[in-house]
Amino acid sequence: MSTSDPRVDRAERQARAAARPGTTLLLVLLGAVHAAVWVAAGFGIGILLDTFRLMTVNQVGGWSSGFDGADSQLLGVGAIFVGSVLGVFLTGRLGRVGLGAAMIIPFCTAFLGIALGLVLFIPSWTEPDAIGEKVAFIDGGDTEPWQSDAWIAYYLPYWLPAVFGVLLLLAVAAALAATRATRRRLGRMQDIEAHGTRVPGVVTEAIATGTEIQGMPRIQFTARFRDAAGADRWVTKKAVFPRASTPRAGDPAVVWFDARAPHDESKIMVGLGPEAAQPTGSATVLPRADQRG
Repeated sequence: MSTSDPRVDRAERQARAAARPGTTLLLVLLGAVHAAVWVAAGFGIGILLDTFRLMTVNQVGGWSSGFDGADSQLLGVGAIFVGSVLGVFLTGRLGRVGLGAAMIIPFCTAFLGIALGLVLFIPSWTEPDAIGEKVAFIDGGDTEPWQSDAWIAYYLPYWLPAVFGVLLLLAVAAALAATRATRRRLGRMQDIEAHGTRVPGVVTEAIATGTEIQGMPRIQFTARFRDAAGADRWVTKKAVFPRASTPRAGDPAVVWFDARAPHDESKIMVGLGPEAAQPTGSATVLPRADQRG
């Protein structure tokens, strides 16, 4: 028999693990591996597109690529599959930085890898039979001048990695914006906890969203509380919980709110489980709804 709540013990162990220096190093290494897989995917994308490029710049008979083998074609497909699976795992491991940033950062490493892979593939593109015209397949036949699509295909080795470079910059900007938004939200919640009114509440509804982070379900729940005027109010939040601690209707809750604006859900924070029994200002043992969206 234990004299402490196992959910508290589990949450404390998770918090200590997240604070270890090795955790950050592991995330960096995982991100590097994810990017490396997408480098292979970018190189494989070049292999897959080489034949299609020749089909645009050459006439029939000049479509033979140096990468026609099935093994070469599988490189891109296999790397894309592995990179996608690894990206889902990386998203789960990044859950503590905020859901928005956790979902965007794997796109940053993927776009970086693809751009590098395509750059590495530049010397491997098969040269067209002639630049500016399609050479006739039969000797003595008429040549055909390139149209705009052929010129676009000809310069594909250069503009395609540039496109992924632009996507990388946009993804990095979005990840930074999501991180700043998470920090602002956390700061706001800390201010509400320090200066807001704390009252008991109760969960009236809990619905699974179908989303999981690190194997833990994200739950949408509604809590009822009573404001300073004695009126019942309901607030709906979303949070990630261990499977053994998912909220259910009737569970106790603790609610912090701004007494000057009890209707403003952005200024309401809800704690469940062991947190509902803790005094204000104590350590957080379960993720708050407002920290997860």
